[in-house]
Amino acid sequence: MTGPVLLVEDDPAITLIVETVLKAAGYDVHAARHAQEALDFTTRTTPVLLISDLNLPGGANGATLATTLRATLPSLPVVLISGEFGENAFLPDAPPGTAYLAKPFRRASLTEAIAHARDYAP
Repeated sequence: MTGPVLLVEDDPAITLIVETVLKAAGYDVHAARHAQEALDFTTRTTPVLLISDLNLPGGANGATLATTLRATLPSLPVVLISGEFGENAFLPDAPPGTAYLAKPFRRASLTEAIAHARDYAP
């Protein structure tokens, strides 16, 4: 995978953990703290993967962000993460093929979710 991974997470500790795992796996990572920062980034650069917290500051929603980005990047793989739902969360607002990961998660679970999202992306 070439190009940046867009990581949208408002918790600095989670951001650091996910960035560390992704960078160790060879990914270029751009971290955004909220949806608008993520959207601003996509006006300058095209991400190859979106990893977003489901609940973002300002009432934003990671599923809505994913749907918005998929409108212009239809094959964008998406992984949504959240600490509020169990492992079998139902995400009606998420675009098809979205991988979901419950916090806390292990490194292997993150890489599996990324592989699932990349395999499904249209």
